[in-house]
Amino acid sequence: METVMLEPHVATPFDKASKADAAPLSRKQLAIREREKELMAIAREVVEREGFAHLTMDKIAAASDYSKGTVYNHFSSKEDLIAALAIEAVLKEITFFQRAFNFEGTSRDKVVAMHAGYHIFSQLEPVMSMCAIVSRTSAVKEKASTARLAKLEEMEAKMVALGEAFLQDGIQKGELVLPDERVAHSIVFANWAMAFGTNVLLNNAPESQCVSRLVRTDSALVNVNFLLDGMGWLPLSSDVDYRAVWHRAETTLFANEIALLNPS
Repeated sequence: METVMLEPHVATPFDKASKADAAPLSRKQLAIREREKELMAIAREVVEREGFAHLTMDKIAAASDYSKGTVYNHFSSKEDLIAALAIEAVLKEITFFQRAFNFEGTSRDKVVAMHAGYHIFSQLEPVMSMCAIVSRTSAVKEKASTARLAKLEEMEAKMVALGEAFLQDGIQKGELVLPDERVAHSIVFANWAMAFGTNVLLNNAPESQCVSRLVRTDSALVNVNFLLDGMGWLPLSSDVDYRAVWHRAETTLFANEIALLNPS
């Protein structure tokens, strides 16, 4: 099994990417990047208001100070724009996961912190959290630029590498035992699938009977504990108050984001 061997507070694949991205840019490059960010922000507003299906390049141009031609200079199509949004989303998620990996505690504490961060991100950026999925649809993949799709694949590979790092941490500490190396890939997928599904339903289907009857502040953690207990990831939830761990992650790792969610 090929996994990323990491210890707390060491470099990760994201750190390497960050250093490369930090290379000095020319004034023209900075202007292009800022204009691109502005157009992406407008796209997010359109999606929040009308949904992905109603996102068009005409609406982006009309809501900006730029011509339609300028918009197309940055994005070859609305699908290319969605792929760009997905890249931004994955980059932000990676920063949340990196913080969680450096969280003080057991390997399971770190995984709980990772899920807390993902939950917070999905609340702060509901559109962005959906982009990674929408960008994988055939409609987007067929029309987005090759370069944009390649960058998205690169970012997703870094995300998977971090997911494997959490797993490897549990194995190294003897807090997780796998019956077969092939199970590791299923565990990484299960964590992502459960977290994504939980947050999408909490954010988008609050009035459904299945969701409305839940204790909303606790439901994401309950699902995390179901999953990790089922894997036998120690310590089990019967032995540790993971509500306290979740709260500690919120207050120590994601305090700024919590403040944005709950402005005074």
